[in-house]
Amino acid sequence: MKILKTHYEKDIFPNREPSDVDFKDRITGKCIMVDSEGKIALVGTTVHYIYTLPGGGVDDSEKIEEGIKREVKEETGFDVEIIEMLGVIDDYRNREKKHCISYCAVANIIGEKSDINLTDSEKENGLHVKWLTPEDAISLLQEEYNKVKKGEIEYYNTAFNVVRDFEFLKKYCRGEEEKE
Repeated sequence: MKILKTHYEKDIFPNREPSDVDFKDRITGKCIMVDSEGKIALVGTTVHYIYTLPGGGVDDSEKIEEGIKREVKEETGFDVEIIEMLGVIDDYRNREKKHCISYCAVANIIGEKSDINLTDSEKENGLHVKWLTPEDAISLLQEEYNKVKKGEIEYYNTAFNVVRDFEFLKKYCRGEEEKE
């Protein structure tokens, strides 16, 4: 699968001192899920009201597509049918000592909404779903991306996630890729 972009800590937090780190791989799956009206789901929390694409960690025993479907179901209550794998973005998170390898699927909703299955942390943080037109979704993530670039989002993993998901959404909505 095509790697769309690689992010390093200096790309997200340019003022941090570089460090020598032994990274451990972490596979994640993200999803651009589209409803029957063409709206895209974003998930956010009531802690910081920053939105990203649904998805999360893929278990070692899962295929990537299975992990994406499971995570989407847990966070949104919907089953999805994957129609395309968009690509991969990887990032190196020094503080976490993780090399996050994130796969992104484009999927349509199938069936009716069922109960969501949030972790205790997700419940405590008020995880919720927001449905937006593609234009509004890209505009919201553009605003968040700009905040990351200005150093206004201090949540470490969230800053990485915002940049990653903005790149995925740009690729989906505009067909854009960063030129190396």
